[in-house]
Amino acid sequence: MIFLRTHFLAYLQHLILIALLKYFRKNDPYRIIALITVLVVTRIVFFLFQGSTSMNPEGYLLNSGPLADLLLQALGPDFPAAINTIVTAILILFNAVFLNTIFTRNTSFEESTYIPAALYVFLMSAAPDFYFLSPPLIGSPFVFMSLNTLFYHIKFRGTEENILSTGFTLGIACLFYYPFFWLYLLVLIIYLFYSGTITRRYFLMSWGFVLPIFITWLVYFLLDEGQVFINHFFVQIISVQMLGNGLEQALISLPLATMLGLIAVIQNFSGQGMTNHQILVQKCMSWVAIFGFAIFAIFGSDNLISLMLAIPAVSYFSTKVLISMKRKGFAEFLFMLILLSAIATGLSLY
Repeated sequence: MIFLRTHFLAYLQHLILIALLKYFRKNDPYRIIALITVLVVTRIVFFLFQGSTSMNPEGYLLNSGPLADLLLQALGPDFPAAINTIVTAILILFNAVFLNTIFTRNTSFEESTYIPAALYVFLMSAAPDFYFLSPPLIGSPFVFMSLNTLFYHIKFRGTEENILSTGFTLGIACLFYYPFFWLYLLVLIIYLFYSGTITRRYFLMSWGFVLPIFITWLVYFLLDEGQVFINHFFVQIISVQMLGNGLEQALISLPLATMLGLIAVIQNFSGQGMTNHQILVQKCMSWVAIFGFAIFAIFGSDNLISLMLAIPAVSYFSTKVLISMKRKGFAEFLFMLILLSAIATGLSLY
């Protein structure tokens, strides 16, 4: 036990002393160990200083879909906060690796790198709202699956099964978090502007999107609650919360990474030096950022859980800036600053 603890401390010390940005620039699966370290340390620090009193189940259940309700009810109100945090951290790690894989497969950057995964983990550690299970977090892997098939279709002009999968996974995501319903428009815009998809496939994608919603309604119908589901569904997708205290918390948590993202948008607006597919990915991620912040602005309330879609876009654009910086020392400083600010703001928000 002492041997393992000594080696863990030595590894942590080594990680802190080396240049973190350089460490994550290499696309190596072993970098997952560092991401796990960040998740573990930030959560331990949170529980040591804040305890579980910052958990807000009522706020987390706003706009919650039937699948999220079913899962959270199955876990029960007595589900230990520590176990909840562990499960959430595992889900965040999965999202980070999956998101990084999507960018790597699409050669989205000048080099193959693990920086997007690292930034995603850092930003998802910047507020205790992200430390516990919530409907948008549970539904976010299905959004990423939809983006994965979407990018695949844009790059390779994928099959009809690919189109169907894009809509189907997005429909499932909507059943976890109702505001994800509006991502149907996001996919529609991207297909319309950047894919050259034939008209018939729009109907196929739409059918894939509607199918899980229809199946869910059918279950409610068999329970004599079909009209209840329809009424609740349409009320929730237009249920406007308009930020509440969320804007103030977001300005504390994400200012540096968001600023880097804006710089990337300005710098790479013309797409100079980028391949055609990299330009398309950048345009798609710009739309993801627009919809991500719009969902947060319209459906956000007193927490940051509605930022689940904006954070991947911020990670993408921040990575572009950090990679392209000629002053590597300054880039290292900014990358370390994002990590330190995530830890600091995680403790200061509550």
